[in-house]
Amino acid sequence: MDRDLPFEEKATLALSVGETYLGVENGHLTRIDPESDYWKAIASTDAADGTFPAGLQLDLRDTYCRRTIGGESPVRLHDAPNQGWDDDPAFQRHGLHCYHGSAITIDDELFGTLCFVSTEPRAEPFDDGETLFAELIARMLETELQAERTEAKIERLDQFASVVSHDLRSPLNVAQGRVDIERSARDSDNLEIAARSLDRMEDLIADVLTMARQGHEIEEAELVSLDAMAEECWDGVRTGGASVTVEADLTFKADPGRVRHLFENLFRNSVEHGGSDVSVRVGPLDDGDGFYVEDDGPGIPAADRDRVFETGFTTGTEGIGLGLAIVEGVVDAHGWAITAGESADGGARFEVSGVVVP
Repeated sequence: MDRDLPFEEKATLALSVGETYLGVENGHLTRIDPESDYWKAIASTDAADGTFPAGLQLDLRDTYCRRTIGGESPVRLHDAPNQGWDDDPAFQRHGLHCYHGSAITIDDELFGTLCFVSTEPRAEPFDDGETLFAELIARMLETELQAERTEAKIERLDQFASVVSHDLRSPLNVAQGRVDIERSARDSDNLEIAARSLDRMEDLIADVLTMARQGHEIEEAELVSLDAMAEECWDGVRTGGASVTVEADLTFKADPGRVRHLFENLFRNSVEHGGSDVSVRVGPLDDGDGFYVEDDGPGIPAADRDRVFETGFTTGTEGIGLGLAIVEGVVDAHGWAITAGESADGGARFEVSGVVVP
């Protein structure tokens, strides 16, 4: 899987290993859509002029794979007719005596199957070691397919971010410039409202761009001071009469740019929900593997604590529900974990754990 090859080639190599280990004729990775009775081999060890080459499409009902995705995974057949499967459509159509099938799921949804087949029966049933080996190949291919899908999502997000950055910001900047010119020439409540709305649009665009870019993995981390980072980020947020206290310092490894987004959005969340006089505290967790940000505001209802990180979820009137989703994106990119809870004062408390502390 580490080779710089197209996925289909890597999958075929993995199938070849499984084919040899199991002592069967062919291995196949399939794509299945049960609703349309669709079965297609997207990778195969069979030759292009063989019986089951890559690209072959069949009716799902004529394959053993329908049993594999029907809750029986893995399916193990070493001699189909002698195991009572002689009237199965797959045996009658293709004459396959031997079959080992495992289901493949991506994003908790069915993708297809990994199957190994032979037209000749095996002398002995597949043992647990052979099944484990086949299952390991299936999980490995699942991981690779998931990575490919994630990369495709990130690429689409990058394209989206590019469109937002150029096609929305350019006319927005023109509008802001025109409004500023008019405001310098005359006073107008309408122009003041328009200027604030345009500035708000710029903030929202910045949030969307930040959200879109959080999917990238952290490439290089450096040592970061919790105290210095919190103070810097607090100064960069409109906090009114709110205050922040760093209870103790903590040095940890992180991408400073990403972590700034985390603290800025947590601070904004405290001020937005706790008011201009809210008190915010930052400090290391008791076990030392992370940090917390908490406040003495109204807190988060217990029923909402699992939902606050969802994109679009908000109980406020200003934002569009991206602030805490951005926070979770930063946490995920670092491989950390975050939970929302209640502070000792009844306010909101966010704990970030799994942080690398040298």
